[in-house]
Amino acid sequence: MAVHAEGYCRIMEQLGEKQDFESELSRLGYRHEDFSLTVRRAHLAGPVDGWTASYTVCVTDLRTSASNVYWGGPRMHWVAQFAADLARGFFGEPRIVRASPTPWRARAGG
Repeated sequence: MAVHAEGYCRIMEQLGEKQDFESELSRLGYRHEDFSLTVRRAHLAGPVDGWTASYTVCVTDLRTSASNVYWGGPRMHWVAQFAADLARGFFGEPRIVRASPTPWRARAGG
């Protein structure tokens, strides 16, 4: 199941960030359906150029209600920032039991 996303999602989907986000969830053992994304255009004061943030992404863990907002746009790397938060436990423990890296035959002694 895909992550539910709402708001200004088109930019995030065009850049492949939604797929990158879902890949990070899977890689770290989290269920996609436990998360939602709300994307909003950024309203920045001052000069805006091609290298400033152009949107925000609010990531919410629907089970724990933990959420965080990330800046999106050129050079922002919000998915990597999210993955770092996820790995350090900001959104709680993974909900999918990951397979052991040791083959079952080695664990069974054969």
